[in-house]
Amino acid sequence: MKKSIITFIAAMCLTMPSFASHIAHRPTADITTSVAGSYDEELYGRNKHARSIDHQVEVNAGYITAGKLRIRDGNKVQTNLSRPTLEVVYGARFSDFLFAGLGVGLQYAYGDCNLLNAVTDKVPESWGTLSIPIYANIKAYIPNKSVVMPYLCVGIGGSVVALSNFSREGYGSLRGGLFMKFGAGMTISRFNFGLGMNSQSIKWLNNEGATNMRAGNNAFYIEAGVVF
Repeated sequence: MKKSIITFIAAMCLTMPSFASHIAHRPTADITTSVAGSYDEELYGRNKHARSIDHQVEVNAGYITAGKLRIRDGNKVQTNLSRPTLEVVYGARFSDFLFAGLGVGLQYAYGDCNLLNAVTDKVPESWGTLSIPIYANIKAYIPNKSVVMPYLCVGIGGSVVALSNFSREGYGSLRGGLFMKFGAGMTISRFNFGLGMNSQSIKWLNNEGATNMRAGNNAFYIEAGVVF
């Protein structure tokens, strides 16, 4: 019995170093890495999917300079069509590079209505017109590692004349038309700054509904606001 026990112990002593060496060199790290890697990939995939489309809202206030009216016959008329603006743009940020949304704004033209030599002297003294532009807005961002993100933007849509002293004073009515804006800007943290060119077309109808004038206005704009 003692001889059998001594033989068993001797056999265990001879096999333990080989077993320990085998355990020490076993690629257990591969298993751990595989599990951790799978978890990291899944977590990254979830975060990437969650960040792929984010809602974004902009509220901007700005100002459009007077510019000139280009009459359909080719003449340009200097007229004070200056107007402050307020707009809300709602859309989706598809990545760090691209934003697409819908913009709705308010513009109030208050300057002198000087169209005497172009059409007729029967016009109001000022524009006194409130219009509502509605347009699609696209921004292409240039991402970087700072809080400043430059962008290029384009907006295309139309505008509707809500109120005008043309109709109130019996000079017919104004109608809106094509609306476009092209510009550049930057977001700094949650603040937005932009400038560029604003283009709008208008139509002036007399009291009988006939067209007195079709014209377009190209002017510079500047705006600032907040991004949510």
